[in-house]
Amino acid sequence: MEKHRGPLPSGKNEKEEKEEKMKRMYGKIILSVAAIALSGICASGKTPPGKIFYNLPSTTVVIEAEAVCENFHAGPYAEFARKYLGIDARTEDSRSYVVKSLRMTPFVEADPSAAHVLDVGQYSIASPDLLKLTSQGLVSIPGDFSGRSETWRFPSYMDSGRFDGTGAGSNFSSETVELYTLSENDGVYERISVRQNQVVAKSVEQKAAETASAIFRLREKREQIITGDTDATFDGEALGAAVAEITRLEEQYMTLFLGYTDYSVQKMNFDFTPVPDEQVYVVFRISDENGLVPADDMSGRPVLAVLKNVERLSQAEVTETAEKGKQVEPLIYYRVPAVAEVAVSDGTKLLSCSRVQFYQLGTTLSMPVRLEKR
Repeated sequence: MEKHRGPLPSGKNEKEEKEEKMKRMYGKIILSVAAIALSGICASGKTPPGKIFYNLPSTTVVIEAEAVCENFHAGPYAEFARKYLGIDARTEDSRSYVVKSLRMTPFVEADPSAAHVLDVGQYSIASPDLLKLTSQGLVSIPGDFSGRSETWRFPSYMDSGRFDGTGAGSNFSSETVELYTLSENDGVYERISVRQNQVVAKSVEQKAAETASAIFRLREKREQIITGDTDATFDGEALGAAVAEITRLEEQYMTLFLGYTDYSVQKMNFDFTPVPDEQVYVVFRISDENGLVPADDMSGRPVLAVLKNVERLSQAEVTETAEKGKQVEPLIYYRVPAVAEVAVSDGTKLLSCSRVQFYQLGTTLSMPVRLEKR
């Protein structure tokens, strides 16, 4: 098939014709996107033809918080630590949460309170102005949301059972009790004493005393091995292995007095969307019982996000822009974001500080739209 190389029937050369096609294509793309966004509204029969609906953007900050839970388990012999070991020990279980890390991620979404209508009538958009603003995030087509994944990880409390089987002796002891029985002798009943051994459960204090004695014996044995004051001989690695095993047993017995601590991690996501004229926000709370909880859960202490040094366009720049577009219609409205410093703190402890752009706190401006007949 022979290609046409001369002037086109319209009188335009090939380059001009290609530019014209690109303009028409951009206009169709914009109208197609708007048509998709308005499909739900048009179905109700309330939207007149020739109108394009769009929203201005809004910034929502997602805070990914990670907290470490410290679970302390008091030893069963804690109340006897001072008596038998000469040390003080915590006698009650406790749980506390500390924020380990925090990350802020801003997301741009359509602001439902800032909807606008562009009335093009019987015309079409001659230049891709709306498309440019959309690609730069200054205008949001309804339904065009940035996707994000939500991660909710709750803590699991599992007792490691480190107190199980760590005693230095058995749970039972043998004691001799004196019983009496009546014996008949020539019609006379006599009271006769009978000794009998019985197995009884040891008291907590008895077991604490035995464990303390075992600890002192282990310490004495370790000192003898290290100083050589023993009949046993240890060569090379055997010496280190013996000392390590004695140390392990001592630490195991000491947990019965001092208790132990285990840790778990909790991760949760929280959102907050700033509004004009407000600078302090409770983004979430920390409860010693439940860890990271939402802002409306009053059981925890608040974690605050404070907006500082909000930077907007100066009034001179806004006035100059408005004067330039005063006589031009129709107009597309867009937002220039404000930049603010967001400081997240737990009481007096600063957790994170970062600069974030907030569209809803910025300035709303407009630009003219060039239309052409269809």
